This record gives sequence, C-alpha cells and structure tokens, in this order.
Amino acid sequence: MGQRGKRIKKEIKREKEAEIPPRIKTPYGPIRFNRPLSTCDTCQGRGLVRCNVCDGRAITRATGHRKRNSLDANRIVGSHWTSVEIREGHRHYVCTESKGSRKKKNFQVRMSNSCGPEETRVHLWISEDEIRDKASWRMGWVTLEEIRMADSGPLIDAKICFRCKGERVLKCIECDGKGKLGYYQRIYDIGQ
Repeated sequence: MGQRGKRIKKEIKREKEAEIPPRIKTPYGPIRFNRPLSTCDTCQGRGLVRCNVCDGRAITRATGHRKRNSLDANRIVGSHWTSVEIREGHRHYVCTESKGSRKKKNFQVRMSNSCGPEETRVHLWISEDEIRDKASWRMGWVTLEEIRMADSGPLIDAKICFRCKGERVLKCIECDGKGKLGYYQRIYDIGQ
C-alpha cells in the first residue's frame, strides 16, 4: 500500500473514532452540530460586548445628544428653563421677554423666576450664548428629584444608560451570550 492509501486509511479510522455530534431537539425538528463550535468573533468568546449606547461608561447625557440648547427666537417667550446653578435663590425660570437680533449678535432674553407674587419676582437678562450653553441652562423644568440629588450644587447632566442599565456590557447577540458559535445541520431522519 502506498503513502496515499495509508493516509486515506488513517483518515477513515479517525472519522470512525470521532464522536458523533449529539442531537438537539428543537420545535422545528432535531438538529445536529455540523462542525465543532468556534469562538464568536464579535465578543471573542466572552459572551459579552460593550454597550453601544453609553460606550461602556454606564451613563448617558440627561439632556440628550446635542451639545447646545436649541433656541427659536419666535417661540422663546413663555418657555420654561432651569438654571444649573442657583441664581438669586431660584432655579426655575420663565422667559417673559426678548430683545435684540440674532443677526446682530445682541439677542437677549428676560428670565423671571416662576414662584411667588409678580411684584417680588427676580428678573434676569441672559445673552443668547449663555442660554444656549447646557452647562448654565436646561430647557424645561427639571424635577425635584434631580434637584435634590444635586444637593444645592450644580445639576448633574447624567443618567443611567437605558440599554445596559448601568452594567456597561450587554449579552452578545451573535452567540446569545455563550461565546461559541455552532454550525447546525438539520436532521431529516426523524424516525431514528
């Protein structure tokens, strides 16, 4: 027998000695692994991937993805704003008046605190650049819970990530968190 024949004989012997992959019963019929399991390329076999919303930081911006507050000069009067720092003893303000022009870069808004009688309210003139800065002002009124968390300091622009719930990682979608990928073969001989 030649070299080729010996090699073929060894291969046949190895195939006979190899374990037959187990059958797995599914609602769609039995399946069998076609090849040995391979490591998942997405998670490198860990079964977990970094959260794609917060990039593994566990927190996202509470005010959204924009870096600055949007400002519509025609609709700003009557809008509600929250100051990040306490100003004149208050945080919640209502825009009551606007003056100047955005083209001439001298646009200003008059902010009045929202509580107390009209005669005792505090009025502030704020420039366009300052009101658009998220580090100084937030659109809308922030809840009391967030203000209590700030504890008389500046408001924190962070909230727990909605996707990973603060865990920083998610289960891999490709391998369903197992770390291994299997190649399936449908078994048609259901009678066995």
